[in-house]
Amino acid sequence: MSKPKNNIISHFLQIKQYWRTDVLAGFSVSLVALPLSLGIALAMGLPSNALLAGVIAAMVGGLVTSFIRSGNVSINGPSPALIGIVAAAIITLGGWEFVLAAFVCSGAMQVIFGVLKLGGLADFIPSSVVQGMMAAIGVIILAGQVHHGLGVEIPVMNDFEKLMAIPSSIANMNPMIAILFFNSLIILSIHPYVTNRFIKYVPATIWLLLFAVPLYFVFDKITGGNVIIFGKMHSLIQTKDLIHFKLPRDVIGRFFIYPDFSKMGSLSFWLVVLSVFLVSTIETLGSAKAIDKIDPLNRKTNLNRDVAAMGISTMISGAIGGLPVIAVIARSSVNINQGAKTSLSNFVQGGLILLFVFLLSDYIQLVPKAALMAILVFTGYKLASPKVFKDANLKGYEQFMILSVTLVATLITDLNKGIVSGILFTIIIHLVRSHLPANLFFKYLVFPYFNLAKIEDHYHLRIKGVANFVSILKIRKILASIPPKERLVLDFSHTRLVDFSFLEFVNNWGKQYETERDGQFEIVGLDEHLTTSEHPFSIHTLPQAVIKQLSKRQKELKEYAFANQWSFEHKIDWQTDYLKENIFFKTRPIEYVKNRISGNYTENVSWELIDITFDEGALMAAEVHNTTMLRICFDQDIPDFKLDQEKLFSRLLDYAIKEEISFKSDTEFGSKFSVKGPDRKAIQTFFTSELQNFITENNRYHIESANNKLLVFRYFRLMSIGEIEELISFAQQLSTEFQKCLATPSPKL
Repeated sequence: MSKPKNNIISHFLQIKQYWRTDVLAGFSVSLVALPLSLGIALAMGLPSNALLAGVIAAMVGGLVTSFIRSGNVSINGPSPALIGIVAAAIITLGGWEFVLAAFVCSGAMQVIFGVLKLGGLADFIPSSVVQGMMAAIGVIILAGQVHHGLGVEIPVMNDFEKLMAIPSSIANMNPMIAILFFNSLIILSIHPYVTNRFIKYVPATIWLLLFAVPLYFVFDKITGGNVIIFGKMHSLIQTKDLIHFKLPRDVIGRFFIYPDFSKMGSLSFWLVVLSVFLVSTIETLGSAKAIDKIDPLNRKTNLNRDVAAMGISTMISGAIGGLPVIAVIARSSVNINQGAKTSLSNFVQGGLILLFVFLLSDYIQLVPKAALMAILVFTGYKLASPKVFKDANLKGYEQFMILSVTLVATLITDLNKGIVSGILFTIIIHLVRSHLPANLFFKYLVFPYFNLAKIEDHYHLRIKGVANFVSILKIRKILASIPPKERLVLDFSHTRLVDFSFLEFVNNWGKQYETERDGQFEIVGLDEHLTTSEHPFSIHTLPQAVIKQLSKRQKELKEYAFANQWSFEHKIDWQTDYLKENIFFKTRPIEYVKNRISGNYTENVSWELIDITFDEGALMAAEVHNTTMLRICFDQDIPDFKLDQEKLFSRLLDYAIKEEISFKSDTEFGSKFSVKGPDRKAIQTFFTSELQNFITENNRYHIESANNKLLVFRYFRLMSIGEIEELISFAQQLSTEFQKCLATPSPKL
């Protein structure tokens, strides 16, 4: 309980320290937020008595949200991302009051989402799908508002049709309105590149208003309200799309509009709720993460608390006639650029907007609609600019395709279906790129494989199969269990596919772990993966594992196996965990096995011969080996041991569990072989004189036992058919000798 109290005290101390710059920043942001809030409401096609809906959201976002959120320098208010959704919802539900009810319900969903600490679920949506969704929203905003900015009325049509109708509107534009519109766009476009400090300090929207309002009066004065251009008479005053919007005369009396919940039983109502919830939550979380990166005091936002705070604010705003409250990145950036340090700036901008509306409503109505439409069109362009697609392509052609499919699907259908389409397409891309059979791919998708182990001085997290956006939910829980000040090695050596969202998440987690918890983070195992981009987070895939035609050696193995009535499987098998029980593979990562021949020596003894590809070394592969090995599986207890012919296998690493075991016998076994294992007495008892003599006479192989399974091999290379015949024959005789030892234990040595 003391930590929240300390946070509150610290917050008030920061406000006391930075209140002057926060007040100035809040004033600057209010000048940006006011016209934008009005423009958003106009673009949504709200009824005349609801044009203050965006202003209400901005006021609630400032005066209420500032006290309950976690973010420090973000600005809360209405978002243009909801323009298309709200405009369609008014038509679908048949009235503004029903849409307000949907806002209240979506806010309640956000509160539940935050209270249950589900903010991490936002990572389930792939990064490129989110970008595609935002690009689609940008296209919808641009396509819907550019016609009004040109002074052209268009009939009801879908978003694609609006986009295709832009050339026609340009040809039929009202020149007077278009001049105001294009003048505003030019100001917004060149402002970021101006170097003058004063011009740079004043937000672009303020310069826009300073030019747009006087320009309208100049036109009106010069032309008397009418002008002939290209042989046509154009009216400056009578054109609805040019002249100012009309606020209710009795601003205070008409300020509040209340929701109607009578359509809560319909499916269409809840589809609107879901759409608003998704966009509001995704934009809030995305904005919060982006703002944290530029927070001047390097603070971190509690995402779950922020989502809940936006939900509460949206419920309040919707209950009195306002739009949903969202953390918006553009106004937040202005806030930070103006020197804001605490949430006081957000509170100030909400309070000033309230004063502007009630004290300056007559002057606010002087702003031409064309100028407000320019602000929205410019916003839409930035969301779907060529740079967005260029950046996606730089991350890999897959990211470009996912973004594009999501965008098109959203424009053709709606937001919910667009997101689902983007997710499904992402899964298809991953299935194709992984080169895994569909059943195995979806098994890894549903049950991702993670193995966390403490190895000496570090934690080793090995990921196998597929690591994509679906896996983030599981790895988040695993990473949360890593104590501070530890070293974590994330191993992708056995991962068939690692997608952009997953790599982005683990890298961000690693940076946070190093800076906030004084730990160390390292990624290994991606060196052998293929990528389609130089971007570090692009999709990584291991080379294709499917072998289309059998090689000469595989054909020989197949014929040899069938001649002896054994089974043979040439395909690569990535399921290699069962081999880790052998001492030899404790620190040698196995890539895969293939060319499996299997059979039975007796009813109680089975065997398999496999070609194994493994790395020589612990975590980083110093050298890759392809080796033929044979495993014998007993159903009786035999001691664990490792047996080497000392001269022949002197280059092997020392895997000793205990010191070398000595044998008191007349055979040469003790001088030629090194035997080590955990149970010295059991090993001495098991290795009878007969077994020692047999091994001495056949002193060509490395032998080790673990969990009643023998591993037998000779070379660090693949064996020929003749060598395999000798190995299988030796193993059969060895299993016979072992069974004798099990049946008749030798006396004490």
